[in-house]
Amino acid sequence: MSGRERSREGVRSAENSGKIKRGEETAKDDTELREVKKPFPQWELLKQDQINILLSLPVDQVQLQFEDILNIENHQTCVKEAALLEYFVNGFWWAKEMNFNSQQISFIMALLQQLLDNIKNEHSSFADNFKTFIQIVLASKASFLFTTTDQIKAITNYFKTSLFQHYRLYELLFNHRRDEQLLKIEKCIEVINPAEFAAPLEEGMPTDLYFHYMAPPCVQTPEQTIQESHEENVEEPGKAELEESPGNQVGFSVEDVREALGEMTQEMLAKLQADFTEKLRVHEETYISRLERLQKASSKQH
Repeated sequence: MSGRERSREGVRSAENSGKIKRGEETAKDDTELREVKKPFPQWELLKQDQINILLSLPVDQVQLQFEDILNIENHQTCVKEAALLEYFVNGFWWAKEMNFNSQQISFIMALLQQLLDNIKNEHSSFADNFKTFIQIVLASKASFLFTTTDQIKAITNYFKTSLFQHYRLYELLFNHRRDEQLLKIEKCIEVINPAEFAAPLEEGMPTDLYFHYMAPPCVQTPEQTIQESHEENVEEPGKAELEESPGNQVGFSVEDVREALGEMTQEMLAKLQADFTEKLRVHEETYISRLERLQKASSKQH
């Protein structure tokens, strides 16, 4: 090979190497452009026309719509579903009050979803999740989604107060399994038989009223019922013999009853009269002694 051919080959190889380098630089430029033009995250559960419809609804209607969107059915009894519903409804309503457009609201909702998924699925720490948040917000500013610094500050402050301030609570709610609480306890209690003696009387209540109105009825057990019936069966022959005996069939006339009552009355009157006479005698002696003392005192004065 001559020197000219070698020089030509050297020029060709240099040109080819230059083309390769230029191709590599062009590929790098394309990747950088694609990275710059990479779209910011949007919430997949809502389209922009749906967001525009939600912007015209009051907050209670927005909550009902989010219940259907998030497939939440037991938010009134489940703490996890209630926190999830409040998390997204508050974020949407805050973005609405900030007068964000549908594209910006979709970005806020997607950011809320991503940070919450990092807690639930990735178990990200506070520092890692906050770092992810800063990167996404700065990328949205670079893509001219948010044009002013005040908007970036407002977004940062909202996420600090809503998510990061209660980060440990969200970790506890979505990562730690809650133990089922025992709401009721079933116990078998053996009830003893009622006491044979009466319960304490109410203060100031007569005995007859207590036993008639207040005292609980005595509940007999089957064993006591069988025993009493057996005793009645044993006692019945004796009762029949007593009833059949001639001594029990003797009756009393009216005169006999009058005589018995008269004797009892005379005895009672005699006893009362004796007591009354004794009391009169004692009083008489007392008064006589007092009169004698008065007479002695008056005679001494004269």
